Amino acid sequence: MLKKFSIRKKMTLWNVLIIVIFTIVLFFLCYDALDRSLLEKQNKIKALTESAAGIVYKYIKLEKNGELTHAEAVEAASENVEALRFDDGNYIFIDDYDQRQIVNPTRPENKNQIQPTDPEMLKRLHNIIDKNTPGEYFYYTAKKPGTSEFLPKISYIAPITEWKWTIGTGVYMDDIAAQKTSYIIEISIICALIFIFLMIIATLFSNSMTVPLAKLSASLLNSSNEMETKSLNLSKMSEEVGNSSKSQADSIQETAAAIAEVTSMIARTSKLTEQSDELAHIIANGTKEGGEAVTRMVSAMESIQESSQRLSDIETIIKQIESKTMVINEIVSKTELLSLNASIEAARAGEYGKGFAVVAEEVGNLANTSGKSSNEIRELLEKSRNSVQEILHLTVQRVSEGQEKTKSVATTFEKITVDVNNINTQMQQITEATKEQEIGVKQIATAMARIDSSAINNLSNAEKSVIAATEVFEISKVLKSISKETEEIIFGKA
Repeated sequence: MLKKFSIRKKMTLWNVLIIVIFTIVLFFLCYDALDRSLLEKQNKIKALTESAAGIVYKYIKLEKNGELTHAEAVEAASENVEALRFDDGNYIFIDDYDQRQIVNPTRPENKNQIQPTDPEMLKRLHNIIDKNTPGEYFYYTAKKPGTSEFLPKISYIAPITEWKWTIGTGVYMDDIAAQKTSYIIEISIICALIFIFLMIIATLFSNSMTVPLAKLSASLLNSSNEMETKSLNLSKMSEEVGNSSKSQADSIQETAAAIAEVTSMIARTSKLTEQSDELAHIIANGTKEGGEAVTRMVSAMESIQESSQRLSDIETIIKQIESKTMVINEIVSKTELLSLNASIEAARAGEYGKGFAVVAEEVGNLANTSGKSSNEIRELLEKSRNSVQEILHLTVQRVSEGQEKTKSVATTFEKITVDVNNINTQMQQITEATKEQEIGVKQIATAMARIDSSAINNLSNAEKSVIAATEVFEISKVLKSISKETEEIIFGKA
């Protein structure tokens, strides 16, 4: 519970506790002193009563010795007792057996008058007179001089057996209460002054402690907050560096693997370029042979053109044969006409012309057959001529196209030969470049291995930095906790 209060409040509570304890002790001592004061008052009124009784007994003795009469002794004793005063006006009173007033300086008008008395008190008074016992304390109410009020009073009353008197004196309880109140006021003032003094001292002392401690706590709290913030930033940065280093290491490893693959691919490319170089030589040789073959093809195409020219000669011969065949047809026509004429003449000759008619008929048949054969030959020649013309036309056309294409192929082959030679030169250059690239990639692979080692070291250092940042953060939390506890000690819990 006390942890919730600040040092100032604790000092205040401590002072209050001290004041309360001190006040309780003072009040206890006060009440004890008041009790002792009451006891002292009782002893004092008893002593005064016994002293006054001694004066009365002196006059009783004078009466017994015959020096004074009873009346003189009573009067002298009354006058001497009536003159007695103590504590600013307190007096001695005397009453007789019937409570008739003998001496009471505050009420002289009631002299020799019976005073109203409580029966129980009257009985006790008669008892101490009759039995001549020592005096007793009586508590009762009486009218206080100077006031019209009846107030509590304590009196010590002793018997004067010889004259049947009771003598005594007392004090009013309000006087004791006033004295008690005055004493309590004095103690309260003293306690208040002590409390104010202790509060001032406590305030000054607590300020002398809390102000530097508050500044120190605030500085410590600010430092712990800054340290916590910086440790968090450092932790985040370390984690980022660690993640970056890890990513870098992974990337480097991937790059190294890629470089290894590239190295392998470049080695394969180098082999392939060497093979391509060999193939380029082979292609160059092939293109050279192809050029020679195209040259031979051009020669063959020229030969085919010459052959087509011979086909044209064949067409001419066929035309000549066709013209000859037409001549044969004319001869056949004339032979048929002659055979018809011979048949007519044989018929005229009669019996003599029968043999000639048979010959004429056979000659006619032969002429007819020859005519048919000539026509068939003419038709065949015409078809052959047409076919030869078509073949010749197609051959000429195809030969022309073949010549053009052959020339184009020859030109293309020449370009291909030039390009293949250029490719061969470039492939040699590519072979040399790939060899140089292979050397460079190997050097890059070596450098990447070193970078990978550095990245692994950076990752290890980043992990150590994260651990250190975590430790710093924990220390800042401890410092913050200490500063908060210090602040709670200084200012108390919220």
